[in-house]
Amino acid sequence: MMVMRTRRAGNPGEVTSYLELINWMILRHVDEASVATLVETLKVEVQRDDEDELSFAERLRRLNTECGFMYGEGALKGRFVEGVHRAARTTVRERNTPGMTMAELARVAQTKGDEHRWLRLEQHKELTKEREALAE
Repeated sequence: MMVMRTRRAGNPGEVTSYLELINWMILRHVDEASVATLVETLKVEVQRDDEDELSFAERLRRLNTECGFMYGEGALKGRFVEGVHRAARTTVRERNTPGMTMAELARVAQTKGDEHRWLRLEQHKELTKEREALAE
């Protein structure tokens, strides 16, 4: 049976924080190559074309959890800002403040992304109408 290390002198196996427990579990039960691959994936992750902004933020949070919370809230927000679709990126950069949570930032990005998707849909409808009119 393994005994968890602790930072402070205490009972062996004592959990001093949730983060410490997660990191310990990852170190004991996942090989370093797998964690390194997850960390590299997290560093370069970008929003997919078929993914909305809230889903992208959730995917980043999930990857961060799998990596043992390698990124703090600020660093994770930075990763989100850099990876979000370019249509929302400028707005997200402007609205990002130190006191804003990742969830709030994701909602701002989602609103801007919804506006962009709506405009593209309207442009597509208009273009389709023009093509149909020319075809007649």
